Amino acid sequence: MNRIALFVGVAVSTFVIGVWAARGFPTRSPFTSPAKPMAATVDATFGNDKTEQVPERRTQEAINDPDNAKRNPLRMEALQAATGYALSPCNASMKANFVAATTAYAAGYAWRDKCNPMFGNCEAVLERANVMYSSPLDQRVRAALNEAFEKGGISKDDFPPKLQMEVMTLASSQGNPVSACTRPTERPRR
Repeated sequence: MNRIALFVGVAVSTFVIGVWAARGFPTRSPFTSPAKPMAATVDATFGNDKTEQVPERRTQEAINDPDNAKRNPLRMEALQAATGYALSPCNASMKANFVAATTAYAAGYAWRDKCNPMFGNCEAVLERANVMYSSPLDQRVRAALNEAFEKGGISKDDFPPKLQMEVMTLASSQGNPVSACTRPTERPRR
């Protein structure tokens, strides 16, 4: 009889431990009530923050700026010249048109002229220049400039020293002075 009680006790203990393990070894008693969720102490909502509206407002102001419409011909000329150079990088007149149009386009972005480090306004001037040159058309121009620079044959040395940094920033590339049109030296025959 003692053996039967021992076997039944071991079997019941094994069953209870198995059920406990299957539930992830909980430590609270099944007879107590579960913990209630805590109430939020901060009233925060996403998407209603006023700081998120600042870039949108600045972009809208840049689009509505009267000088913005004056830059559209420069944008279109730069876009056309960059596309033309990307399609025909070996044509010298395409390169000349590209350099002239990009120089004119970058002249408006020349934020360093308006920056005075003594007054600490450089960050605000750069931010304004970036906003003014961030319209959808500007994005297309920048992509076309990058594509043209990646073709080769154009580098910062082709532009006036005063605008070289602005051109490289707008193109997101430093370019490559070696053109794809240059003929490589012939390989020696064996």
